Amino acid sequence: MQCQDLANAWTQADLSDDFIFNKTFLDSALTKELLKRVLPTLRIRKIKILNTQHELVTTHDAKGLRFDIYAEDNRGRHFDVEMQVLNKHNLPQRIRFYQSTLAMDSYERGEDYIQARNAYVIFFCCFDLGGNGNQWYRVEREIYSSSSRYRLGDGEVSLCFDVTNSSHTVSQPL
Repeated sequence: MQCQDLANAWTQADLSDDFIFNKTFLDSALTKELLKRVLPTLRIRKIKILNTQHELVTTHDAKGLRFDIYAEDNRGRHFDVEMQVLNKHNLPQRIRFYQSTLAMDSYERGEDYIQARNAYVIFFCCFDLGGNGNQWYRVEREIYSSSSRYRLGDGEVSLCFDVTNSSHTVSQPL
């Protein structure tokens, strides 16, 4: 009976399954196509998969991090693509943690900070991050003052997509 349960689980699996998601996007052509659809203005020409399911730990007592798909494009921009099935109500903090880890990999010793590579964290979720019925959210830092508001432009961009939302507010190719 256990084999039958496994067979049923396998036939019902989709991209939200960790194994299928990672095996699918290990194909750099598929990852490149996904990134081009998610971030069409970047004009990505080439993608190199740097790691998949790789755990990073900065110090012996620090919390570790496991990127699902970690890639770099022809311009040195870094991309982390994640699938998040369960809503543990901590995604904003996870995004911050993932971006900080990408930032550590974006700076070379002796380089000016302006030379840092841009980093994109992309979460495909089975829930609505903001709870507003939106199909997608873009997260960037902004500067506020009494008279203005503008994007910081620090090279960190995060995107969250609710794959269960069928409102079709994303582009048709996506």
